[in-house]
Amino acid sequence: MKQGILLGFFLFAFGLCTQGQTLSFEAVFGEKPLVLGTTYTTNSGVIVEIETLRFYITQLQLKQDGKTIWTEENSYHLIDINNSSSLQLSIPDSVEFDEVSFLLGTDSLTNVSGAMGGDLDPTKGMYWAWNSGYINFKLEGTSPVCDTRNNRFTFHLGGYAYPNATVQTVTLAATGSAIIFDVKAFLEGIDLKETNSIMSPSTTAVALSKKASALFKMKNAK
Repeated sequence: MKQGILLGFFLFAFGLCTQGQTLSFEAVFGEKPLVLGTTYTTNSGVIVEIETLRFYITQLQLKQDGKTIWTEENSYHLIDINNSSSLQLSIPDSVEFDEVSFLLGTDSLTNVSGAMGGDLDPTKGMYWAWNSGYINFKLEGTSPVCDTRNNRFTFHLGGYAYPNATVQTVTLAATGSAIIFDVKAFLEGIDLKETNSIMSPSTTAVALSKKASALFKMKNAK
């Protein structure tokens, strides 16, 4: 088992948002902070251990009263649990906003532009070498129910071309203290005995991308 790595808080002080300098996220497993290398149990009784969680946040926008008031330029961020410096995103000091919007993944133009640098560098492990482009969301781990090598499950969700375009828009009201992603909720409803390896564009990748995008929540929101 890997040594537990407590996911760094992606804390984001909202209020009226005039004090917020940093946009942050937090990964959880149910009601607990996600700790990589720790054993968890889903509601259906399946034992899992999470080893990798990475995803792209792009086209970051701040909105007020339904209108976009700030759009980040060159907005490509790879959120990687193993890289603490990736966990917080800077925003302007003076912008007042009531919504945050971003893409979970990369758009089609980015994908057809070929391998790029920075957070889009292929060495980050989020780029397919063939014509399928970037991996938008990556979750890897193990479970004894997986009849695979080392009992691994691998969800690499990507694809930019119709009908397997996986990029999703997420818009959240700025009503809480952090944006969270619940890995437990993502795994609920997935039969890891049957569905444990998604590594290319497909209808299943699209469905799971939609599910993932719906699991970003404000920490204090109902």
